[in-house]
Amino acid sequence: MKEIFDLVYRFLKRISELSNLTYREVNIIVYFIIIPSLFLFLVSRILRKKYPVIVFLVLVIISLLIIPDFEQFSDGLFDKSVNFLNWFNNIGLSYTHASVIICVIIPILIILFLIYLNRKTKLKNNVP
Repeated sequence: MKEIFDLVYRFLKRISELSNLTYREVNIIVYFIIIPSLFLFLVSRILRKKYPVIVFLVLVIISLLIIPDFEQFSDGLFDKSVNFLNWFNNIGLSYTHASVIICVIIPILIILFLIYLNRKTKLKNNVP
């Protein structure tokens, strides 16, 4: 688990260096914007509706416009996320283990499931 955690950390850290954003800003963008957008995109394809993605992106844009300091906002949200992941110490999961399970494994499983449903829906709609 530590290897996966370190790999993701180094990847996000590298993105932050390339983008001139803080690690925390990149983390928030990935986990609160990009991954949910991907989920909604796949759900939209299954439902054959564009509005979930459009509504989410409009809400993100509005939020970004009204947040006065994205770095400060990211710091606060990141701290809340750390507190959430640290809560799992109560059930015997370290911060590292909780991070990998909740932030890597579960999103990958959701994406794979949505891709499966998408393909299943596509095949079903192509059968005469």
